[in-house]
Amino acid sequence: MTPDSQRRLKWRLVGAVAIAFAASMALTWMLHEKMTRRETRRLFDNVFSDVAVDIRERVDARMFRQAMAVRDKFYEMREEPWWNDPDESSRRLRLLADELGVDEICIADADGLLSHSARREEVGALDFSKDKGQAGEFASLLTDKYELSQPLMPNSLRGEMVKYVGVWIPDGGFVQVGGREKSVRNLSRTALTGLTHGWHVSGDDGGIYITTGNGTIISHPVAGREGGQWCEPDGDNYWEKRMIEGFPVYIVIPRRTAIVERRVLVTISAFLNGMALVLASLLVGIVISRYVRDQIAVRRKKEMAMAAEIQESSIPRVFPPFSEERRMDVFASMRTARDVGGDFYDFYFSGPSRLTFLVADVSGKSVPAALFMMRAKATIKGAVQTGLPLDKVAESANDALSRDNDASMFVTAWIGDIDLTNGVVTYVNAGHNPPILISGGGGTRYARELSGLMFGAMPGMKYKSHTLRLSPGDALYVYTDGITEQPDTNGALFGEDRLIGTIESILATGTKPLERDSSSMLGAIFAAVIAHGAGVEQADDCTQLVLRYNGDAGDGGNPA
Repeated sequence: MTPDSQRRLKWRLVGAVAIAFAASMALTWMLHEKMTRRETRRLFDNVFSDVAVDIRERVDARMFRQAMAVRDKFYEMREEPWWNDPDESSRRLRLLADELGVDEICIADADGLLSHSARREEVGALDFSKDKGQAGEFASLLTDKYELSQPLMPNSLRGEMVKYVGVWIPDGGFVQVGGREKSVRNLSRTALTGLTHGWHVSGDDGGIYITTGNGTIISHPVAGREGGQWCEPDGDNYWEKRMIEGFPVYIVIPRRTAIVERRVLVTISAFLNGMALVLASLLVGIVISRYVRDQIAVRRKKEMAMAAEIQESSIPRVFPPFSEERRMDVFASMRTARDVGGDFYDFYFSGPSRLTFLVADVSGKSVPAALFMMRAKATIKGAVQTGLPLDKVAESANDALSRDNDASMFVTAWIGDIDLTNGVVTYVNAGHNPPILISGGGGTRYARELSGLMFGAMPGMKYKSHTLRLSPGDALYVYTDGITEQPDTNGALFGEDRLIGTIESILATGTKPLERDSSSMLGAIFAAVIAHGAGVEQADDCTQLVLRYNGDAGDGGNPA
């Protein structure tokens, strides 16, 4: 090869490398821009989906409270002589709607006919059992005893944006209340104040904002920044707005996060294209392997964080949970051993004067346990809402959880149902720890009864319900085995004897089992468990619930 040929080949190789380098940079830039837009869109969708769950849960809770207030009032109104006068009853319901801050009140009889309404023209004109549209969904309340909510959406009759919720009436029929966007915002604003404190998106500068209809910020990522006026971010941020239950919700993501990632990617690509073919191939393999591991780790971290958020959002966190209920007080806490645990607790009204409460422990940890926990929680609540006796509720829940249980997971549970008129607690123990009864005078004892098999292990099992009576001032303490099975450095467990002794010591100091919205006792018990296991990692999730009966008048037991 002549010197000229060598020079031409050299320059051709240089030119080819330069062209390949430029094409690689251009392609990398284009692909990264496309990935950035796609990932930003996916991130918006995921975050909006997560925040929507919390918003709808809190808005539903406020609307259900108003519906239940109407139901309570219904028992008084139907005894009045004017109740069967459509004109007067509609006027009275209109006044009640104004008092409760809702726009519509409808009452359907046991056949599904709209028998009473704040809108006089609708009385007798709507049959929920025959309607095939939006109203027809509420016909399920005629047979199934539970609550039903619809998101804010256009009303099929008037075209207005209206949110409806309904609650069943034990005597037959149901109560439905509805609110337009403004009413829903006014009713739920305080429930959403500060909801997104500390929620950051793609870096500390990103965040979630919730505003009123006129742009006043009611939830800001930074505590104490509420009350200002929303302003569109500058060009240094991606942002998007969506309406959730009548509230404008904004998500802001800093652009500079994507820009930094893009520069790193381009620099790596330029370096790899300048290397010799063999070395470049080796480095590409190393970089790709590392990138895949990092992405898997990041994705897993996000999934774990999302699972933890879903788990936390699925259990009650607001105390006192029923601000107007004085016949009992309840408080609970959960400390997971890992990011995502398998314990859960729940409580809800299963009748006008009946509160169902439970504590449960799913086998295993991490995401599978969290998913089975969600399934178990929904299954038990669904069974309770059928109105079956508690022993039949347990049998139904066990059969449902035993089906399609290829992972062979199971859950222990203690489920109680208290009649707030007399303090009688009906309960079922499915392989769970025995609760501790704390008398108003400070005495303690375990409530031990023969336990049934844990849920999910085997279908067709029978369960037996038991009863105990709480006098005003008595309390019931329910927990998971993370409390009693915490070992110390020598392997000795905290144990049941140490637990009841700890409670007695705490009560002896004058500490009450439960304040109105907190429990120093639960915090002291957990502190004792951690002190016992000093130097040993927390072995299991620690979940505790304490319920105090105050009496039918709501003034027994000298509640704090």
